[in-house]
Amino acid sequence: MTETEMKLGLSGPDLPVLVRAMVSRLLPKTSPSALSVDFTDQSPGADWLETRMLKARRRAKAVWAGDSWNFLLVESPVALVAGSHERDARQVLAELAPLPFFLASFASLFSDWKVDGKAYAAPILDDLHYPHGWGCAFRGQGHARLVSRRWLEFGPWRLLKGPDDVSLVQFHDLEADSATALAEAKPGHARMGANAEGGIIRSGYKRKHTFDGFYEPKDKLLRMVIHGRDVSASEMLDACSLRLDGAVGPGQPLTRVAYVFMEPERARAHLHELWLRELECWTIEMGKEVRLDKDYRPTPVKPDWVKVVEAREAGATKR
Repeated sequence: MTETEMKLGLSGPDLPVLVRAMVSRLLPKTSPSALSVDFTDQSPGADWLETRMLKARRRAKAVWAGDSWNFLLVESPVALVAGSHERDARQVLAELAPLPFFLASFASLFSDWKVDGKAYAAPILDDLHYPHGWGCAFRGQGHARLVSRRWLEFGPWRLLKGPDDVSLVQFHDLEADSATALAEAKPGHARMGANAEGGIIRSGYKRKHTFDGFYEPKDKLLRMVIHGRDVSASEMLDACSLRLDGAVGPGQPLTRVAYVFMEPERARAHLHELWLRELECWTIEMGKEVRLDKDYRPTPVKPDWVKVVEAREAGATKR
């Protein structure tokens, strides 16, 4: 298995607890060879973690020269680590599972990704995380930052599920060359972006649309009646953000958003994208409201490169 430098960013509910777990599981057992706290070099001693790094007001950086894992940067709300690692997504998944994180980002394995002659600007999972590279991951409540868990099953990527409710999204074949890897990764990067077509709700997200629907307190439901217009991906993202906030307004808790289309053809044209986001899709047929998304069961389609990777791994397992 090929080894390369991997860069990993992690954020979670308790940054000090997360950093302690990273140090324990991912870093050398020795003290770092260099330490910087709030941009000031310090002498790392045996108590470097508790009395120095975790006391930083802004950021702290530790380096282990010549070791397998050799870099740790802590800057709230993210801890970044880098070092030599096998290109094995399943091994990475196993190492992630015990860590108390919500979101994980993996930087590109290549420094030469370009589009139209310019450095490739990949989408970013969340504040201070690495731009999308070969993968990203979600654990437990971190999945709430997706428009829906359904999004994971229907993207142009490989999805690996691990223990402790960890979902690892792999954007390209880890054995691919730089150009091939970028071509495989770009569609997944866009679909897992914090943009109108993407499925990520970033922290501090600002909605662009107002929702003047009918609120039904019994069902904690906001009902949007649609006539003579389409519902944009941007509006769907805003609706998911509103649902994530959990309230339409003071004293109006929200768990469901329903779109009711007066035109059945328009409803069916929106069904798949609404279903992916767990936004309800209704229409009017024979004078009655009919829910279309409840029994909708699309089939995921794997990209060709995913089929190649899975076949290669299955062959390696048999040998």
